[in-house]
Amino acid sequence: MNTKERLLTAWKFQEPDRVPLEMFLSPSAQGLPGADAILDFQKNEADNFLGVHGFDWGFLGLDATYREEVIEDVPGQFTRKRRIHTTAVGEFTAVTKHTYEDLHGEGDPGDFHWERRYVETLDDLQRLVKADRQRRPFRLAEYNRGCADIGVRGVPITGLFHPLGLLVRNSNIEEVYLWMLSEPELMEAFLACCTEQVCDSIQAIKGAALADPLVFKTHALEMFIPPWLGQEQFRKWIFPYDQQVNDAIHAIGGRHFAHCHGNSGAFLERFADMGIDAVDPLEPPPYGDNILADAKQRVGRRMLLCGNIPSQLFPMESTTMKEIRELVKQAIEDGAPGGGFTLRTTGSAHVGNGKTNAQKIKSIECGLAIIDAWREFGKY
Repeated sequence: MNTKERLLTAWKFQEPDRVPLEMFLSPSAQGLPGADAILDFQKNEADNFLGVHGFDWGFLGLDATYREEVIEDVPGQFTRKRRIHTTAVGEFTAVTKHTYEDLHGEGDPGDFHWERRYVETLDDLQRLVKADRQRRPFRLAEYNRGCADIGVRGVPITGLFHPLGLLVRNSNIEEVYLWMLSEPELMEAFLACCTEQVCDSIQAIKGAALADPLVFKTHALEMFIPPWLGQEQFRKWIFPYDQQVNDAIHAIGGRHFAHCHGNSGAFLERFADMGIDAVDPLEPPPYGDNILADAKQRVGRRMLLCGNIPSQLFPMESTTMKEIRELVKQAIEDGAPGGGFTLRTTGSAHVGNGKTNAQKIKSIECGLAIIDAWREFGKY
């Protein structure tokens, strides 16, 4: 089987020739010992979902122009940047602080501290609600080119605008939860108008000549489970809106793949009920509450289950390659029977993450140990 066949067979809840293994090398780890071996595996053997362009969702569903400027630079210490999205309802401004270690040293250039988020006041939220929302453009030619470039070496996947998820990521998270209590009508208006926009945009491409059926990915639900929200709040603020979007996705033959860290185990049935088709990374205790064998029994015929190898262990000096081997063996035993499972790490599908080069090298070693164990245990 090729990679595309392998992933799609697993997603049909059938057994492919081997357990799919998702893996990427973190860009910041390139050139370190073992990195080339991970890159070779990523290119030639890994079974990855690969990003392609699809909808242009703009800034929270609005057309916007973006600019940024350095507002303070202390050589050797930090840089502060102002980031501005200009829309028809005004500017949304954030301020971020970047350490020199992240920008110029061993750190992650994409890592920074938010000093101000884009949506911080009720006025900001009200402007988002009052905005004239139109169907978002779908870049069909770019999507089809991306699918052609991937070929059989993966399954194309594209981003989906999750209104509440992106609001939280662009706001002070605690403020949004307070708005749910103090401004429920305004929050409901925001979710209603954005959900309508997303559904209309999806429905508008029904019948388009897509090279591959759309697989959408969101990174949102982890912010709406414990310790943030409970089952009652999830039923009110997430379920009805996500269900509408998932119905629209399924109506055009698409699928929704949800990324959800943390304590997602108690919510898996609810995810499936509202139309989620796949979920990762299924973090086990103590990082989450997912017991893979239990998840497989409860929802293993309703959603593709992905993950379960805790990458939080990778930078630790005490972690042994024997321990990694046993984790892979157990995950395959618990998740692989009958298909419906891909093996991957829980932090992301990347290995080589870390704040220091020593941590990145240790993570690469763990990635190579995963590959070795997968070769031993991953055949059906």
